[in-house]
Amino acid sequence: MTSAVSQNNPGLQPYDISSYTGVSGLNFYNEDKILHRIVDRLAGHYEPAHKKAMIDHLRGYGALVGGVLNDLTNESNREGKYGEIVNYDRSGNRIEEIRYCQEQVESRRISYEYGIVNLDFHPDWKYPFTELHRNALGYLCNMNGEGGVACPLAMTDGLIRILRALGTEEQKEKYLPLVAGPESTSYFMAGQYVTERVGGSNVGANRTVAEKRADGKWILNGEKWFCSNPGDLWVTTAKIQGTSTIGLFLVPRIKADGQLNGCYLLRKKDIIGSRGKVTAEAVYQDLEAEELGRPAHGLANLIKFVIRTSRVHVGLGAAGNARRAYIEALAYCRVREAYSRKIGKFPAVMRNLAEMNVLQTAIAWCVFRNFILEERKRPCEQIITPLLKYIASSQATWLTREAILLHGGNGILHDFSILPRLHNDSIINETWEGTHAIISEHVIKAAFRKKSMDDYNALIDENAAAAAKYPLLAETTALLSALRKNLAGMMQRSDSWIEMNSLNVCDALYSVFALSEMIAEAAFDIETGKNDTSQLAMHTFARALGEIFMRGRMGATVPGGVFENSESLEALI
Repeated sequence: MTSAVSQNNPGLQPYDISSYTGVSGLNFYNEDKILHRIVDRLAGHYEPAHKKAMIDHLRGYGALVGGVLNDLTNESNREGKYGEIVNYDRSGNRIEEIRYCQEQVESRRISYEYGIVNLDFHPDWKYPFTELHRNALGYLCNMNGEGGVACPLAMTDGLIRILRALGTEEQKEKYLPLVAGPESTSYFMAGQYVTERVGGSNVGANRTVAEKRADGKWILNGEKWFCSNPGDLWVTTAKIQGTSTIGLFLVPRIKADGQLNGCYLLRKKDIIGSRGKVTAEAVYQDLEAEELGRPAHGLANLIKFVIRTSRVHVGLGAAGNARRAYIEALAYCRVREAYSRKIGKFPAVMRNLAEMNVLQTAIAWCVFRNFILEERKRPCEQIITPLLKYIASSQATWLTREAILLHGGNGILHDFSILPRLHNDSIINETWEGTHAIISEHVIKAAFRKKSMDDYNALIDENAAAAAKYPLLAETTALLSALRKNLAGMMQRSDSWIEMNSLNVCDALYSVFALSEMIAEAAFDIETGKNDTSQLAMHTFARALGEIFMRGRMGATVPGGVFENSESLEALI
């Protein structure tokens, strides 16, 4: 179309979003107030130099995620750019490789070399690589969606942890440099091959068989239905020959003699999300493997190190996805106009944005708070870890959907924003490492262990006690008491009722935990004199969260409540 036509055509003149690029180019660490609070509060005991170095490192990664990594991820996550299986080279030799586009490889390289999974292997990093630091990096990474990096990050993290915990000295010496060494060029090429067609999440139903040779190596024969991130090294499961015991094994793509191992990649899965990394089907034919830990403890070790790490990353990933969706929605609503005003000024839109931010703020805080509970070996963490996998992933799917709707027709366009991909990635997170029905069963079992539930109640009591002396928090503390009463009533129902309504019980467990945490944070702000408009005003967030839990997400607002106060609504947004 010629410029002359453009100049004279009223429909082609510049308009409110002619130059709109969303939040691309921003520093995602700088933009995230709740992450600032998390880091400040949970790193309060760090040495000042360590804390500053960590924040500088996070801020640097935030710039990468919002900048070059955002661009590389968008470019590599489109048709014609996704990874492909290459079974043979041009001479007909079997190679079983995954080939990614240049943008995907570069994206992985930048994050890997920045140390988001292996900073403690970098000689120039002089401080502990704490769980807070590690997980804040993972959270930021997921602001670009799974993107072909976040899922491999989770699996590489799990493999590093299990090698350190269970690997022999020989395995550590051989494989840690590959998956964690700063000079490695593997770039998150560690995988998990566990699920089979029979059994699905029930790993005990695996039909792959492992037979031990005289030299101590194991030979595996069978199939795997979901092989996540095929690459250089992976963990897998198999039934010990002649027994019902599931063993856990370590498998290199290339055997010690330099020959290709017996893993045949059949086809790439055509999944709706998390498409940046390849997921494949495979057959094991005389596959050589090494035992990882004691074979008799394979299933327990799988859950403790592999699945647990994956579930933690699902919570992180979902929280990161949701934060990106929220800031995209907020940015769009601030510039898009309808009926001569910004859509962000419509009361219904303001209320929607406020609820999105309140719910994402709460889940982000709870996810990171749980890392501290785990570090302190609090028994309640056995309830909260699987609980947060369910809550964070399901909430992210809702939140990404709401962000799409706030964009109107532009929200469903893959080439307009990241939101369609974020939404599909969020659905993958809901199914990964156990669907809601399975996860809720794990939560309920943990909640009926006396030690775990007693500690859960003790934690809630601690949080409530912190707020008891502040009249400003009396209303919200009363809501917490009502939620606790509701939960107690649920826990006294029959086993059959609880089993049928397990997700509702999980929702109740989360509402009590999350609101108590927000109340405790509000009390901290009051006590330290930070309860003003320059801060996150956690007492306002606590009131809002309490109202949402009582009336339901996007339910009718309470007359005279926090969502009907214009000043409070602006603060929540």
